[in-house]
Amino acid sequence: MIWDKLVENSNELCSLFDKHFERVEFEKSDFDFEGWTDLFWSSKHIRKCHLKIIDRREDKKLWLMHINIFPRNGVHLPILGYDIVSGPGKITGAFFDYSTPFDHPYSDYLEMSTKSLEWKKERDVPDWGKPIFSSDLIAAGNIREGRELEQLLDVTMDLTKTYVENIDKNAFEISLDCIEYQNLYCQQQKKNPHLHRSILGLGISEEDKDRYVNEVLFEEI
Repeated sequence: MIWDKLVENSNELCSLFDKHFERVEFEKSDFDFEGWTDLFWSSKHIRKCHLKIIDRREDKKLWLMHINIFPRNGVHLPILGYDIVSGPGKITGAFFDYSTPFDHPYSDYLEMSTKSLEWKKERDVPDWGKPIFSSDLIAAGNIREGRELEQLLDVTMDLTKTYVENIDKNAFEISLDCIEYQNLYCQQQKKNPHLHRSILGLGISEEDKDRYVNEVLFEEI
């Protein structure tokens, strides 16, 4: 099933982060939501790497993965963002991007890696995402078993490995304050109405939803 491949993919990503980063405890992640897993890493160049899984295959027929990698202030690296939402027979939404307001070699690699990709159902960039997403954003839906699924998993794994394994030679120190852009990224992500609807749809209270989104998922610094 498609879920088996996604779980295998998420385990490989977790191993990748364990190899190159250090696991850390996130003091505000004291939530106990059914089927939710939140893992965090950091490193010399990375302030926060967050891998989130929602595994509600049994009752909600849903499997979701969210990844964000935020560089430390003064380190010129894009923000890596990766999301997959899947039912039992298809991925309803998949998104991957390197987000940065500055030129960076990783952005060139993203452009090269995505220029020949084709999707049967491309997803439009929502208005809230336009200030932060690159023109090479991967955004697709209705992905089923077969060529499109393999294409998605191959390219996103390569892009994530490239980002993580080459940080030491691509994390350029700059004097500019990067916090403003990271906060803008979080502010725009929190404007996504589907984010809030989907969490509430899993039986999470409005109060817990707001606290999780504001303090864990997209906390501003």
